[in-house]
Amino acid sequence: YSLKRTEEELELQKEIESLPGAAMAGAPDEANLMCLMLELMDAKKVVEVGVFRGITTLAFALCLKRLDERNPKIGRKVIGLDVSDEYAAIGKSYWKKAGVGEYIDFRVGDAKESLDVLIEDMTGKEDLDGGVDLCFIDADKQSYDDYYEKCLKLTKKGGLICVDNTIWGGRVLIPDLVLDAIVEKNNGGAAWKDKADSARGTRAIKELTKKIFNDERIERVSFLTMADGVIICRKK
Repeated sequence: YSLKRTEEELELQKEIESLPGAAMAGAPDEANLMCLMLELMDAKKVVEVGVFRGITTLAFALCLKRLDERNPKIGRKVIGLDVSDEYAAIGKSYWKKAGVGEYIDFRVGDAKESLDVLIEDMTGKEDLDGGVDLCFIDADKQSYDDYYEKCLKLTKKGGLICVDNTIWGGRVLIPDLVLDAIVEKNNGGAAWKDKADSARGTRAIKELTKKIFNDERIERVSFLTMADGVIICRKK
């Protein structure tokens, strides 16, 4: 009963569930929570690292559109970053159908490089546009620390960084010694490569979780068990 979703969101959700990799799509309850926070902040800018099918992007854009209708601001935008536009093609049709295309800036390429471009573009402009209100990280797990550091530079004071998949299907409970052994045992075969990549990703999530907890640049942290786990932290 906590979710009030548009027809376009429900239709996109249904289509995603019929396709391979449906579990990779953003959870609706998680998107709902982030949109609630965006509304409380009267947010202007959101950066989404990892778009996939674009359902969370749609939720963010709808939220910004509603905010704009109540309190018009120039430049409300979701900046979505993904390494490929193949999966997002489905989402794009629903973005258009929902009338939120103008609120989405979708950029294809290596997310680290795209974040660097955003940092360069915004350097020295924070006083003018307030920086980014919320960054949502949900992409390559082994690069989580890089994404976090770059998002910290982009996020305004008092802004939020949300990190997805921090439970990682329970894999974060696997001891580090076991994860390291899996990586070392990798014999180059496809099966072991997948296991080794998963182990590296799990280590990266665990290390970032500890880092955020002790990060003096962060003033408040919440570790939530909703969906596959999400960390919400507020920049000082």
